[in-house]
Amino acid sequence: MPPGGLVIPQKHLFATLRKPVDRMKKMLLLTLFSLLLLLAGCTISIKQTPKAVRQAFDALFPGATHVEWESVLSSYKAEFYHDGHEKEAQFDKDGSWRRTKTELTFLDIPAPVMKAAQEYCDWEIDDILLFEQADGVPAYYQIEYDREQSDREKQLLLFPDGSIFTRL
Repeated sequence: MPPGGLVIPQKHLFATLRKPVDRMKKMLLLTLFSLLLLLAGCTISIKQTPKAVRQAFDALFPGATHVEWESVLSSYKAEFYHDGHEKEAQFDKDGSWRRTKTELTFLDIPAPVMKAAQEYCDWEIDDILLFEQADGVPAYYQIEYDREQSDREKQLLLFPDGSIFTRL
């Protein structure tokens, strides 16, 4: 018998040591989850969106419907429908437009883009997106490919003339 007369069976000793570790893991996961929610952005009302942002949005996308606003760090993102397409636009807090992403169909893309997209991969085309940006990057199309019974995906970025921007 050890000094002091206390004997703790080994299985109880490990269970006792594991409890603080489990608590620490839970606290760490909770902290990380909270941080992700904070960084992901918050849905806000139209009244909470700065006037300069709303005016810039209305000028670029007249007649937009189903507009939902999010505050993302120091910028604002609108998800909406315009000209028959689902879109996302991002603005700085001063109303400066940063970028727009538009979901497209096969009928919406230029022939050179469609030709290059079909020649690149025999997988099924899953999504077609158009990205337009204010920072000097030319507009480009993102073609997303999917293969049945596979978790793999491919992406191809094309300029409007069909030339390849990059493969992902």
